[in-house]
Amino acid sequence: MSGLRPSRLEDLLSASVQQHGDRLAVESPELRLSYAELAEEAAACADRIAAAGCRPGEAVLLAVDNDSRDVAGQFAAWRTRAVAVPVPRSASASTVRSTAERTGARLLLGRRLPAPWHDLVEDDGPAADVRALRRPGRGRPSELGADQALVVFTSGSTGRPKGVVLSHRGFARKLDAIQRLLPFAPGTAMWQALQLNFSFGQWTSLLTLASGGTLRLRPKFSVSGLLRALAEGEADRVAVVPSMLRMVLSRLDRPDGEDLLAGIGAAAAPKLWIAGGEPLPAAVGRAVRERFPHAGLADVYGLSESSTSDLILTPDRYDREAGTIGRPTSGVEVRVVGPRGEDRPRGEAGELWVRTEHLMTGYLGDPEATAAAVTGGWLRTGDLARYRSGDGLLELTGRAKHLIVRGGNKISPVEVENVFNAHPDCGACVAVGRPDAVLGERVALLMVPRAGRDVDPLQVLSWAGERMDRHQLPDTVHLIEGLPLGRTGKVDRERSRALAARLGAGRPAEAGHG
Repeated sequence: MSGLRPSRLEDLLSASVQQHGDRLAVESPELRLSYAELAEEAAACADRIAAAGCRPGEAVLLAVDNDSRDVAGQFAAWRTRAVAVPVPRSASASTVRSTAERTGARLLLGRRLPAPWHDLVEDDGPAADVRALRRPGRGRPSELGADQALVVFTSGSTGRPKGVVLSHRGFARKLDAIQRLLPFAPGTAMWQALQLNFSFGQWTSLLTLASGGTLRLRPKFSVSGLLRALAEGEADRVAVVPSMLRMVLSRLDRPDGEDLLAGIGAAAAPKLWIAGGEPLPAAVGRAVRERFPHAGLADVYGLSESSTSDLILTPDRYDREAGTIGRPTSGVEVRVVGPRGEDRPRGEAGELWVRTEHLMTGYLGDPEATAAAVTGGWLRTGDLARYRSGDGLLELTGRAKHLIVRGGNKISPVEVENVFNAHPDCGACVAVGRPDAVLGERVALLMVPRAGRDVDPLQVLSWAGERMDRHQLPDTVHLIEGLPLGRTGKVDRERSRALAARLGAGRPAEAGHG
């Protein structure tokens, strides 16, 4: 795909079919398709979409759970110049109904719909893959048109999910920019457990197919399934959120972990981990590099609003620059901005702003939110960052909305987590604010011990106290079995806050300071 700048995403498949027609394009547990077969499946589905009366620029809901037909359905929607709206099959019926109303969708693509969804569609038989919604949307939102490719809904952890509208041109050009820094090649196998309703899953899947690779789709993330695929040499690349890497490291901490690593090392797989979706702590990244020395590690930062992957820490730089977020991709500019819109000097944190030609069309049906997010062409990411004083590299320090305010001190959860993640007994952790009548909030740390480790919270706090400012030190440390995760595999901070509040009230095994 090097040098290719297509104007529409469905053209990527057409180009790959011409070059790699007989090569395996996509496989899932139930279906394997060559590039030619994938194109045939998409063309047939597109005919059925058109026969159902779909108009250019109209939204079409796509039920996804990482089946090969999900990919075909998305290309089919684009062939009819419809806008694809991926919806996970795990979503509730009320979420599907709300999505249809917000997007104006009249059609739903997907076989074997979940039972709770059956009342939402006309019954066209179990083999049908294009179904009419019984309560269609009320009309096409102004943000949608034939030039738009996707509506990706944000996680919505702090309110109603926002619908991010992405254009064909913007997303396709971002793929080209990523390809320059992380080249995808023919025959490369991508092990993919990220769903298509996640923009990270979108770009890694599309680049695999645009370059003539094989997309190995898995319905859900499984540590044992991934390690088995690595040992059998079936995964050249793996796209993960950092929480998945923590799970892999935890599994390798068990007594048979070295034997598993020996088998994987013999297969020299994967060749590359691609981490994104949430901050990758340097301690976690270095542990992955230590356990998989044959594998490169790329750390990708970006938002759905900017077509993802605004900055990339490439594998050749990772060992030297772990903990930073790399350098801007082509067509991207960044600033670190203070509260009055001024650029912050090195060493001082501010909000990270991004300006890019790949910016979203807008938030679906929410021009006020769009205007609040974009200032003079700059996207306000809501992430806090700073240029390091020594080397000038850019590092994240947290999210503005996740800051913990303890007695007037503003504390970045990410900075707290980075310290504890470096503790040898810490498998994973998340820092959150817990309501407090006196200080407003106190700092609570939820920590998952490494397998087989007997952790003393007081000892951990004492260790951390030598490495961080007093006001940042957690008031409580709660030992838990696993971090609360959201639907995309990222840590769910709102659920973590709720858990910390419950644990704080019950006073489980914890440590604290006055």
